[in-house]
Amino acid sequence: MFVFAFDRDWTVDVNPHPRHDAVPLEWVRHLAHKTPHAVYAIGNQTLADEAAIPGVVDIVGRHPDDWDAWLGEKQPDGRYEQFPLRRERLSLIADLHPDADGYVVVDDLDLSDVDGWEHYHAWEFVPAVERGDIHPDFPWIRDLETDGGIPSSAGIMPANASMLSSFLDDHADAPGFELTYIDDGAERTQLCHDVSLHAVTLERPSAAPALQCTPLAPDSDQFTVPVDAIELLSVVDPPPDRYTAGAGTPAEEAAGLRRLADTHPDAVRISSLLALLDREDKDRVRDKDAIQALRRVAAVRPEECTPAIPILRSLLARDELLDRADVLATLRAIGDADPGAIAPLTDELVPYLQSNVVSVRREATRCIATIADEDPEDAVDAVPALATIIEDDADGLQYAVYALSRITREYPEEVKPVAETLGEVTLRDSLSDSVRLNATAGLGRIVGEYPSVGVEIVDDVATLFDVDNPKLRNNAIGLIGDVAIVHTDVVEPYTEEVTELLTVDDTYTRINASGALSRVAEDFPDSVEHVTSTFVELLSDENPLVRENACWALGHLCARDATSALEDRARDDDNADVRTRASWALAQINA
Repeated sequence: MFVFAFDRDWTVDVNPHPRHDAVPLEWVRHLAHKTPHAVYAIGNQTLADEAAIPGVVDIVGRHPDDWDAWLGEKQPDGRYEQFPLRRERLSLIADLHPDADGYVVVDDLDLSDVDGWEHYHAWEFVPAVERGDIHPDFPWIRDLETDGGIPSSAGIMPANASMLSSFLDDHADAPGFELTYIDDGAERTQLCHDVSLHAVTLERPSAAPALQCTPLAPDSDQFTVPVDAIELLSVVDPPPDRYTAGAGTPAEEAAGLRRLADTHPDAVRISSLLALLDREDKDRVRDKDAIQALRRVAAVRPEECTPAIPILRSLLARDELLDRADVLATLRAIGDADPGAIAPLTDELVPYLQSNVVSVRREATRCIATIADEDPEDAVDAVPALATIIEDDADGLQYAVYALSRITREYPEEVKPVAETLGEVTLRDSLSDSVRLNATAGLGRIVGEYPSVGVEIVDDVATLFDVDNPKLRNNAIGLIGDVAIVHTDVVEPYTEEVTELLTVDDTYTRINASGALSRVAEDFPDSVEHVTSTFVELLSDENPLVRENACWALGHLCARDATSALEDRARDDDNADVRTRASWALAQINA
């Protein structure tokens, strides 16, 4: 059950707004007497008699304990000393129906600030009812159509620019609009691709607010309409063929396809775009529209856009092309679905990593990152330029770091010359954790192959041992462990810091920390001896790699106090590697 509260004047059709839809009195009567909903008159009390519904006196009368406080004494003329304010009336009504499914007030006054109540002006309520937004079972629901015959999902007859602005905000993603307005005394209807309040008219107090309109038809120019000349603005979804209907030139066709791609990228024929781009004559406006349309299509249909790669490749080679960012973004979208399809373009893409145009450099970097993710071999030649992007703190840095990290999976030697650059990224807490994780992962792969590379950065990487992100911390200790494979003397000074990580909740951190210290224990047993009891406890760790590392450490430490625990591991551990390493440790102790 819903609760409805209606004003009368400028709301119900017994006294309608001079320029707007009003609620039919029959609707109010029907709601009150033929449905289970509760209906009240809260404004001009004449409506209570016209619709035979409870008015303010009836509402207060249902709160007998508060009668005098709300109404006072009845006067000789039949009126009461006072009346509750409009918002107080709504509160009194809500108190009568605490379990209602919803509360709706229809009033020309703005009551949207009243908690719990949904406010409509009459001209908003009527179309909302007809659309089925208020209640799906009302008999007045109908399929709305604009004057142009296209189904509409919403409409407004704006009284002022503020009302129109709110409507446009609510329908910012509308595929199109149909506008009916008065021009030189004649009513005109126009399908529009986009409409917006004209900024200049809003900034100048002396200017009348106007709506700026971009027609759907590609052969029509932009125009403006004063807000007070608008009869009706409806949200519509124009049929796809309307976007290019009437296009008399390739440029107009391209403009129409771009507008269609904005709202219906699934409806654009890719072959039509390729035909426009593959013309011998050059037209910057036409090509710009066609490229932008192709970019939007590629974002949702990348696999179907693969045939466009040769044309996109040729466009990149044009000296006069102004929209390289759109070309590169289209290639990147295609590459996201099929990295191998754009991998052969690496040589053409690398120069744009040094572009002075931010959007071009960013999209080129994303293309290279996409290639590196699937085919790192094809991205190797981009390593110096990617490092420059990082060193310059340029836009696209996160993609450059990701690309370098992916290249290190198979070609750490190619990224080794710029390892210091990745090291600097790991320390920048202004960057996101994901960027720093990629940097530490890539750097770790390099150090894993070339431990000496990490010698100079151990001091810096050690600062990550206490970061909040466990993955970043784990990557840092893993990198330190790789350095310790050869250079235990560089890691030994950090024994205490690494020791604190042996018992953290994160399994991978315990694996890396125990591995690092087991290597230090081999060359510097005196520095690690005090950790013996912790390593004995780690023999019972749930992870077999941690247990195996503990065996390594205890063997290097010749820890006789661990003999019994090691014998248990050598005999009963369910992991063969742990059993083997425990036996080795016992042999070291007993040697």
